[in-house]
Amino acid sequence: MKKKILVLGGTQFIGRSLVEKLFLEKNFEITLFNRHKTGINLFEDIPKIRGDRETPDINKIKDHHWDYVIDLSGYYPDSLKNVLDNLNPDVSKYIFISTCSVYDNEQYQLPMRDENAPILSCSEKQYSDRTVTSYGNRKAECERILMDSGINYFIFRPALVYGPYDHTDRLYYWLYQVKKGGPLLLPDKGQGIFSLTYVKDLVEVITRALSKETPNNTYNVISQPKSSIRMIVEEAASILKKDFREVNASPSFLNIHNVAQWTDMPLWLDCNYYTYENESMKKDFNFSPQPFQESLNKTIQFYDKLNWPVPKYGMAESTKMGLISHLAN
Repeated sequence: MKKKILVLGGTQFIGRSLVEKLFLEKNFEITLFNRHKTGINLFEDIPKIRGDRETPDINKIKDHHWDYVIDLSGYYPDSLKNVLDNLNPDVSKYIFISTCSVYDNEQYQLPMRDENAPILSCSEKQYSDRTVTSYGNRKAECERILMDSGINYFIFRPALVYGPYDHTDRLYYWLYQVKKGGPLLLPDKGQGIFSLTYVKDLVEVITRALSKETPNNTYNVISQPKSSIRMIVEEAASILKKDFREVNASPSFLNIHNVAQWTDMPLWLDCNYYTYENESMKKDFNFSPQPFQESLNKTIQFYDKLNWPVPKYGMAESTKMGLISHLAN
């Protein structure tokens, strides 16, 4: 008998890749619960429950039975509580997609953190906040709620996720810079270290968790524990057979010119402690992530099909060229 899966989300980026894989495996009956705002023409053969989990719409799941729940859209503690309150009690496994943003960077600033590193607290104000500044706090609180719920769970903490269907354009910004040519403005020589998660690796671990007999564990799901902007652009240049002219900008120069880390300059963080171990994931799931060259090549092939649109993320080209002019004077 096929196992029944409720996917909360499922039509954008991680969810889209996951549902494609689960559907092809033919071992599951999948139902999607989402707001029907993205990918509305996707997965026509899969049942859907239309609703907003932040509203009483979540009551629509109450009279159904699912063996597994995969939560891709759990951003707010009350929302998670509402889902748990409406689930049939015989759900055998709840898979929650969290984030490495739950780690407390004030307490623990060493690189290569494992799953036992301290995570953030969540104040009353942060609990109900809707801004990005409390994202990690809210995700950490969601983890605690799930752990205390009595339901068997897996919690997965990816780092920055990249790959096909990525709507954030954070890693794509750098691929686009290499593809279009011209001078490449690198923060601190592009040598800052951070971790990356390839979406197909995350999907594979989620899928393996469905049949894993030992739940109630938390894992960093990391493909490249130590990566950098330089590594990305050099590998992309090799794949695309492009040369680039590097223009280095020091952190002090970027700060003086009000270039925001991560947003204006995607993936730039002026520190080296946003890195995470993946040894537990590899051991417990008997899984090795795809090599970076392979995953980046597949990502580039995806953007080839889209004809390389201008990224929505990162500084404008005119801003970049203005900074390069300042550096030349």
